[in-house]
Amino acid sequence: AEIRGDPKLYDEVARQVIRFNQYLADPESGLYFHGWYDQQQENTPVRWGRANGWIIWATSEALLHLPEKHPSYKKILKIYRRHMEAIAAIQAPSGMWHQVLDHTKTWEETSCTAMFALGMARGARMGWLKKAYGEKSLKAWDALQNKIQEDGTVVDICRGTGIGDDVDLYAGRKRFDHDPRGLGAMITAGCEISLLREFTQSGR
Repeated sequence: AEIRGDPKLYDEVARQVIRFNQYLADPESGLYFHGWYDQQQENTPVRWGRANGWIIWATSEALLHLPEKHPSYKKILKIYRRHMEAIAAIQAPSGMWHQVLDHTKTWEETSCTAMFALGMARGARMGWLKKAYGEKSLKAWDALQNKIQEDGTVVDICRGTGIGDDVDLYAGRKRFDHDPRGLGAMITAGCEISLLREFTQSGR
């Protein structure tokens, strides 16, 4: 949309964000289910960490680039805030988030935590979220340092995962070191944390 100067592409961005919310958001918890079965017209039952992470990251990107005067901007901002509120409420005492978000017996997973940290840091810096979310992002970033080994290897990243129908499938997924699904999130989270710290130190 920006490169081509085509406002219709902004409309497509907005449509996608709103449709994902329509089909995947749990009205009770505010979390997103991993998938939607169109033939059965029902959600898959598990609220997987990284699926929610991709949504948070993508929605924050939409807010960064969508003109504030766009008819759907306020709706997307509301969607983002509701999702962030739900995510913030279940942050583990360690600062991490669990592989299956609402099942605390599942392991604490790196990629989703990095995605939530970048979403919260970005939101606090941009004024979409209250300052307390920035504090939560810093807590998450501190926790993520324990997932970086001395040689720089990032650990406890869930391997690629198709849609499943029970928590055990997600709980039993292998964890890959240096998996790109987590590395990109870690790098981006680090950038957002740095920007947040600069913003905070500037007193803005």
